[in-house]
Amino acid sequence: MTSGVPCPACGEATAVFVCASCGSTLPEDLHVSLDDCLSDRDQTASDEDQTWSDHDQTTSDRDQRTADEDQHAADGDFAAGGDESSYRRSVQARERSSRDRQLVATMRDETASARAQTANDRDKAAALRDRGAAGRDELARLHDLDDAADTTLDDALLRAQRDRSRAAADRAKAADDRRRAADDRAEAARDRMEERRNRVDAADAMTAAATDELTSAWTRAFGLAQVSHELERARRLGAKLVVAFLDVDGLKNVNDNHGHLAGDALLRLVGETLRANVRPYDVLVRYGGDEFLCAMPNLTAAEARPRFAKIAAGLASVGTGHSIAFGLAEAESEDTLDDLIGRADNALMTARQSNHN
Repeated sequence: MTSGVPCPACGEATAVFVCASCGSTLPEDLHVSLDDCLSDRDQTASDEDQTWSDHDQTTSDRDQRTADEDQHAADGDFAAGGDESSYRRSVQARERSSRDRQLVATMRDETASARAQTANDRDKAAALRDRGAAGRDELARLHDLDDAADTTLDDALLRAQRDRSRAAADRAKAADDRRRAADDRAEAARDRMEERRNRVDAADAMTAAATDELTSAWTRAFGLAQVSHELERARRLGAKLVVAFLDVDGLKNVNDNHGHLAGDALLRLVGETLRANVRPYDVLVRYGGDEFLCAMPNLTAAEARPRFAKIAAGLASVGTGHSIAFGLAEAESEDTLDDLIGRADNALMTARQSNHN
């Protein structure tokens, strides 16, 4: 319903509307404030779209740079042969590439979260537009039904003409609000679809960064972090932990005499054999070109030794003429990661010397 209040500008009586829910009086120009609010929301959403579009471009550029570094590293591996310094440069390039891929994954996660927030804001704006449209429809209905029996005929005709014009304007604005609400919801749906794509891309990038594509073991940077986590857990719980340092026998000779494809095939076989004979939660890391680490929680060296002896025998039985050498070290309470790996490496060298003798 309506009631008259003086206009603050000219003093003429004007209409206010009473909320059917709470009885509060609502000025007719409330929709102007709502329009301003929604316009601000539109501008904010547009600015956020541009920000995350720029973020997407930055991520794509970093993806391309990382792919280029991967290719350079692969070329370096191929050219290095037995050159240790060239090989180390190639390893460093791969580690930089892995770090970049991890950063790309983080950036994609941030983009996905921001798009989700923008989608929620658009949905809220759409709901406000729908509510505004319903209010305008009610306003138009009130204008159409308004009865001014105490006015002259000319006044009544003028008022009717004015009210019909305002009602038509209100209906047009309501239709525009509904259209824009539908646009907001469509944009929100697109944002959510983009969010899902970004999360999938982030997961893929993280997997690519963390996994050695040839052996399916952890890459060195990510794998050492996992071994460090297992060492900390063993120290905190007083649990057992054994680390194996493994070296592939004869890889250099295979590369020199049969080519790098044959060397890759041998590494792939070693990776598959190791993964098939350790537990799913054991941490397998490609530490270097022909070196692996395996961290095995809740085992002693005496319990782990037969497992790796079995792996070595299985590889030798394939007929490649090659196997693995390994050294074992049990974690002690004061060990750092370097201490533990160093003892396992020393045990490997001792085992190699014993076999040579």
